[in-house]
Amino acid sequence: MKNLIANKYATLSLISIMLTAIISASHHVFRDGLGQIVLFLIIILLPYVLIRWFTHTGTKWAVAIYGLYNILIIAGLGVVDGFLDHTLKALGFQHTTILPGGEAEVVKTVFSLWSPAAGNSFYEGTGILTFIGSVFATVYLFQFVRTLHQRTEKTAKEQVHGPGEAGA
Repeated sequence: MKNLIANKYATLSLISIMLTAIISASHHVFRDGLGQIVLFLIIILLPYVLIRWFTHTGTKWAVAIYGLYNILIIAGLGVVDGFLDHTLKALGFQHTTILPGGEAEVVKTVFSLWSPAAGNSFYEGTGILTFIGSVFATVYLFQFVRTLHQRTEKTAKEQVHGPGEAGA
């Protein structure tokens, strides 16, 4: 990843997906307790491991797995949970959820802040932030993959025509 632009978008993509995972982890741990903490540590750290794999080897498999991972997080946590459950509810629309317990008026949580209303605000707010984070993750993933694709095309053309030769 010598290309500065690709590196910039790789960094932004990594930061946005990891922040989305951290927000979603706090959201779900707040509701369900510490039983899911190991799962969310893996979800949070996996993109870093995949980007490191790519930077050290340059293999397209790392980018493909990283992209698939991002799509799963964006679709599952960002769209289904963040948008369909929490964002639509906050905007006053009928929320659509396939998640158990999502239809409850006030979601009971394991942890609580100062009052049930504050706990509910934290829970709903982190759900909305998960959706917002997934929007940024989508944009930066697209930019990252696009710059890698453009760099690959440019390298292929240079190999065919060679440096200093006129291209057709």
